[in-house]
Amino acid sequence: MFLKDSLSALVLATVLTLAGSGLFAREYPSDDTGRDRVGIDYDAIMERGYIEIGVYRDFAPYSWRNGSGDLVGVDVALAQLIADELGVDLRLQDLPADEDVDTDLRNYVWRGHYMGRRIVNVLMRVPYNRELDYRNELAALTGRYVQERMAIAYRISEFPEEPPFPGSFQSRPIGVETYRLADFYLTGLPGVLPNIKRRRNLTDVVDLLRAGEVTAVMGVRAQLEHHFRDDPDVAIESGPMPGLAVGNWPVGIATAFYTARMLSYEVDDILTAAVRDGRVEAIYQSYGLTWEEPGR
Repeated sequence: MFLKDSLSALVLATVLTLAGSGLFAREYPSDDTGRDRVGIDYDAIMERGYIEIGVYRDFAPYSWRNGSGDLVGVDVALAQLIADELGVDLRLQDLPADEDVDTDLRNYVWRGHYMGRRIVNVLMRVPYNRELDYRNELAALTGRYVQERMAIAYRISEFPEEPPFPGSFQSRPIGVETYRLADFYLTGLPGVLPNIKRRRNLTDVVDLLRAGEVTAVMGVRAQLEHHFRDDPDVAIESGPMPGLAVGNWPVGIATAFYTARMLSYEVDDILTAAVRDGRVEAIYQSYGLTWEEPGR
């Protein structure tokens, strides 16, 4: 009897584990429902009078806390725009980034975090590409509002005649964030590896340039613009980068695919209109950043 009960418990535990992992088929609402019939989450948001939007923690110039502890940044302003257009209050959650976007979508958009952190109605600053979209069928990736681009911030006095290009760093030191796109790209270029200086976060990389330990920093253009906008001896170059497969990408928002379809449509419409009439660009400019229309 004990063996029989133990086997039964083992089978039950295995079934529950497999069910939780998504290996068993689940039943979801039909995707051919009319636009006015789906996304009950939207109705709940309108009824309760507020929307919960997630932004990334300590991620200037998109979302960070100022000296007073208030959340500020481009994505915070865009979140407020979304709430205002919906006619509801905004409740922001600043969320730590996980190891990859897929994990963030799972933790913050459709399933929830094992530590009990609640999912949000909308997650800002989600990069878009078809592969990411296909891999995350339980998240709707919409509302593209900017095109991000890789760039190099460099000390003008070190390159007085012309801006540097990636091959320039065969003989000059350059700083990057560890395990980021710039790190992987430069590591693969001939002769550059010995001149790469890595730090765990961009602020520390920026300090390397200010201290004269490197001649340039490679990273996302908007982040570089934020850090160096008050430094007259630093310029930013976002020209061609040979061999870089993905040097720019559109950024948008994510919602739950099956339970928040109507919300997804509404927020997509709001951001599309704000892109077209210049409100998104104005928000970027207010933070001293270059805005580029998102690719489709």
